[in-house]
Amino acid sequence: MRRMLSWGLILLTCWPLLLAPAASAQQAIPPDPRFGIVETTANPQAAAEAGAGYTRIILRWDVIQPGSPADWKPANVPDPVVAAELAAGREVVGLLIGTPAWASASDNTSARAVPDMAAWEAFTRRMAQHYAGRIKTWVIWNEPDVWMEGHPGKTWDGTEADFALLLKTAYGAIKGVDPSLNVLVGGMTYYWDWEHGRRRYLDRLFEIIAADPDAPANGYFFDGVVYHLYFNPRQTVDVLDETRALLAHYDISGKSIWINETNAPPSDDPQEPPWSEPRFRVSLNEQAAFVLQEFALAFSHGAERVEFYKLRNTADHPESIEPFGLLRADHSPRPAFDAYRTATTYLSGFRSAVHETRGDVNAVTFDRGDATTTVLWTDGTVVREVRVAAVAADALLVDERGSVQPISAVGGAYTITLPGATCSNTSNCFIGGAPRLLVEQGAANGRAALAGVTAGNVAESTAPAQLDVKPIAASWPLWKLRRLE
Repeated sequence: MRRMLSWGLILLTCWPLLLAPAASAQQAIPPDPRFGIVETTANPQAAAEAGAGYTRIILRWDVIQPGSPADWKPANVPDPVVAAELAAGREVVGLLIGTPAWASASDNTSARAVPDMAAWEAFTRRMAQHYAGRIKTWVIWNEPDVWMEGHPGKTWDGTEADFALLLKTAYGAIKGVDPSLNVLVGGMTYYWDWEHGRRRYLDRLFEIIAADPDAPANGYFFDGVVYHLYFNPRQTVDVLDETRALLAHYDISGKSIWINETNAPPSDDPQEPPWSEPRFRVSLNEQAAFVLQEFALAFSHGAERVEFYKLRNTADHPESIEPFGLLRADHSPRPAFDAYRTATTYLSGFRSAVHETRGDVNAVTFDRGDATTTVLWTDGTVVREVRVAAVAADALLVDERGSVQPISAVGGAYTITLPGATCSNTSNCFIGGAPRLLVEQGAANGRAALAGVTAGNVAESTAPAQLDVKPIAASWPLWKLRRLE
């Protein structure tokens, strides 16, 4: 018994150091750039503790050159802020948006106007030159698929053909400065078109680009596409699969898919409640579960990077009905902050991620070379007991908040109990139960994780049994009044 207790103490003490060097030596080892958080500048120390590896900043053309082509004002994100992010080991991704009145190609003087392309070309080239060696990825505009006139989320007044030309122009200018720079299509919401039965914006855009005779020789004018996906991690799988199929349909290959905004903002935080009736009910614990489920499903289905919106709330959170932050306005962490840190601690540095299902149980195996992390959860409303094929004789079992306990395999498998989904949003139970991470020293070598799900349930849940997996009808732009300034 004493030997068992000693071995457990050694595991608890040493395994996080062996399996999660990014958490124990963050200053020595840069964070994994595939894990992002928007607005890390709100609390750089907390961003480092969370393990964020990249952040996105919005650089507004109408702020930088407000009066004329001769203008060059300080950017709305000052250079010292960018320098501090880079010094912390985080990559900085730049988003370009906002047409100054003088640069409009028409009588439209709003920041949403289609710009004169010569002026846009000069601006994007200069931005690439100004941030050379600091920003290597540029996102062109934001959510052009929001089409409703008068909606505060609408950022683009042009057609798909106008946007194709905007993208082509920026691509040529930026690549002309440095061919190794990445140019991404502005993030799409997806659900604006879905809700109204419209053909997907990206499909319409690709059709125009593919018809351009210059496109094949110029990488189709983009290196990757971006989506903003909220609330339902299972829908992320559908959107990623559909996007890959769409790229294949137009014979476009070698492109990455990024999720630059994701989250399931809570509706029950007593310290920061919604300012009006939220569309979906999400508990603080469900937000934490979402973090791990979203990372696991997105990476295992082909997303190159995943970024959470956002690090910290403002005091009155005027930009959204529900405050999104991993931190509250007073900088206190929500459970989701702990879940994010748990993800970067035990998933960073992965080489591959493979998703398996057995009934309502999910397992995503992250191959980390000489270590293996398996993320497990159930989409059902009852507690599940699962057997997981072992890579090593002993492991760590980690919950969504980062609490750790040693566990041993019996007969070549671990037996793990998974909490059922609590289904705060009773009409559409889109977030599964709290995940568990099985962390082993040893290579996965392609092993199938789910050795079997027991026939019976460990305990019944009092949550409703309904599991409606229809696409959620809207992402944030249908209801979230976010400001891009």
